Amino acid sequence: MSRRALRFAFALLVACGSSSPSEPECTSTSECASGLVCLDGECRAPSDGGARPDAGVDAGSCAPGQLARSGGCLDECAHPDALPCGDGDVCDVGAGVCVASGTPGILVGDDVPCGDGLCRAGTECSVDGVCESIPACGRMSCTDDDAVCWGRSCTFARPTGGCAPASLERLNQDDFLLGGDGGAFDLEFDDACNAYAVTTISGTDYLRQLAPDGTLTVWDGVTNLNMGEVAVLRAIGGEFGSDDDPGEVALTYVCCASCGCVGADPQGVARLDREGATSLPMVVEATPSTGGAPWGTATLDTGPYGLTWGRDRTLYVGNVTTNGDLVRASLADGTSEELHRFDARVIATAVFGRSTLLVALEGGTIFLASSTTSARRAFATVEGEVTAMVRDPLTGHVFVALAGGDVLELAGDGETLGTFVELGTSQRIAYAPDGFLYALDPGFPRPGSITRHALPATRESSP
Repeated sequence: MSRRALRFAFALLVACGSSSPSEPECTSTSECASGLVCLDGECRAPSDGGARPDAGVDAGSCAPGQLARSGGCLDECAHPDALPCGDGDVCDVGAGVCVASGTPGILVGDDVPCGDGLCRAGTECSVDGVCESIPACGRMSCTDDDAVCWGRSCTFARPTGGCAPASLERLNQDDFLLGGDGGAFDLEFDDACNAYAVTTISGTDYLRQLAPDGTLTVWDGVTNLNMGEVAVLRAIGGEFGSDDDPGEVALTYVCCASCGCVGADPQGVARLDREGATSLPMVVEATPSTGGAPWGTATLDTGPYGLTWGRDRTLYVGNVTTNGDLVRASLADGTSEELHRFDARVIATAVFGRSTLLVALEGGTIFLASSTTSARRAFATVEGEVTAMVRDPLTGHVFVALAGGDVLELAGDGETLGTFVELGTSQRIAYAPDGFLYALDPGFPRPGSITRHALPATRESSP
């Protein structure tokens, strides 16, 4: 099993807390009460084969912020049954301990009603009415009845990253960025910091992979079909750098009937087969569709849009059978299943949470949509058309690139925080493991460029 697979399996285990038999109570001994060790995801006595001791603990013997557990006192101040913190102290939910109010990096917050329970700091309520950990928290803990949940293993400072993409100078060289009368039209990164671009040019289009050391690999598209978007599968927890395994790649063909394509208006989703004779075969065929945004030209505002991998390792894309649909796409058997039907054309998507996607529609409305049910709710409405979206894996803020060049910063609840950067032209954005937001000025119908923009070094320290 590769390191990518191992890390993904571990992330699935730690993404939630200890509220069900399939989820770990602990990931390290430091999370267990005094005298206990973490064995197989449970806090156990080191003797007697790790069996749980039978003797209970008087809550009166525990300190403020601690929870009386069989065998000892556990630091878990967010638990409703924990002893209250002392005067002048607050519960740092992410660490489970009481600290002085105003301590830098602490995680506190108001309880948010969610379904039949409460989401405390470090969690957010999904569109399905269940608590999920926020991006900065590696896992979630809950009471035994799942009535109250809170985040654990939370990060305050942005990790330095386990890798870095090729330099900006190398990214902006013609062999990766340009070609013909246009060039790269979308940009993405995998967990190993490989950069990927797809082209919209006259003639055969290309998927290009640029390794951190500057090595370029190119795959030819299926004749002249124009490529719209590229999406790369990234593991939970892989946003800050990982192993050397390249990501699984999907892309869209969006050539319209009047765009000089070879064939009868071919549109759909393709996959990268690194070993196959046909490297980028069309897998899911789409019904031709057109729109009026976000690029303002029939050549680009056509075909399937909003291509993204969900946290469930499933590919999602919009406008496959009709404008406004959002489907699950199977690259294995070439099928698609409609999950949502919106009243306007889908023009961008992004991962929001473990079971939630961001979906931007033509006209500026952005929804949160479940990837497991038909549930959805309005997230925000922006002034302009969306070209791309990214959720920061540290702060949980959403960066929204608009036609015209502004990149807005939205809070995790959809509140507009202001303009993050003014790019000057309509661009696509992508997040790389080095902690930067990269922006691609698409090379159509003129030469484009790539810039990068530093993101906050820390998440907000709660008061």
